Amino acid sequence: MENQFKEFLIESEQSDIKNTLKKIPAIHAKLVKDYDISLEGGSTLKKSDQHVGEIDEKKKKITVVGGWHYGKEVILLHEIGHSVWKYLVSQDQKKKWSKLIKDNKIKNKQENDEELFCMTYAAAYAKHPPKTYHNEILIKFIKNI
Repeated sequence: MENQFKEFLIESEQSDIKNTLKKIPAIHAKLVKDYDISLEGGSTLKKSDQHVGEIDEKKKKITVVGGWHYGKEVILLHEIGHSVWKYLVSQDQKKKWSKLIKDNKIKNKQENDEELFCMTYAAAYAKHPPKTYHNEILIKFIKNI
């Protein structure tokens, strides 16, 4: 019985991951198409006492845990946001992003432009977006990438 429940959870997680990837633009999903996406238990990654998600481009792996403040979907989208930032956001768009967050006084002192982009990216596509990062101006920018 326990193995059946564990199989159910694994199948459910894989279905949730596929559904999340369907919500983002196909070109974004393609960046992580061949990645192994694994969901861990706990509130931080096993090898880190502070991170709740990680993308390893060399190993083609994304690891996500259910953090205290954010659900696994938000964390997964945040990690995908790093690939979008790196491979799809041009230098000109990065300058525009920086100007947008300065002009709208959105900058969080603890976050650089990329981290703010990734959190807003997650807010743009998550079923339950974090309100802190739900800004229509920034989301409109992201949805045009």
